[in-house]
Amino acid sequence: MVGVTLISATSIGFALLFTNLTYYLGLSGVLHALFAYWALQEALSGRNSSWLLVLGVIGKVAWESLYGASEATSQLIAAPVATQAHAIGLGVGLVLAFSANAYRRKLQGDS
Repeated sequence: MVGVTLISATSIGFALLFTNLTYYLGLSGVLHALFAYWALQEALSGRNSSWLLVLGVIGKVAWESLYGASEATSQLIAAPVATQAHAIGLGVGLVLAFSANAYRRKLQGDS
């Protein structure tokens, strides 16, 4: 879990350099990465109900990308919501989950 967090934070921080954000405070992108990672890990491990979580987080990020974040959330945190960080975090989490699953399958095939 520490590895996923560090890789996510580093990847998101680097990728945000290529967006129009001038500053980013918080860990929402990392939280999206962790959620996507664990939901997909569970789904790939055979827990079929976890596919609903994967689809849910993808749908949430897609909604934010198309229509923007909730005004209530912006007011709650007293700052604009960094939807770019959420999208990057989602992508990083999914890539890490698929990579970890492929690596685990490779190890199982070698033994």
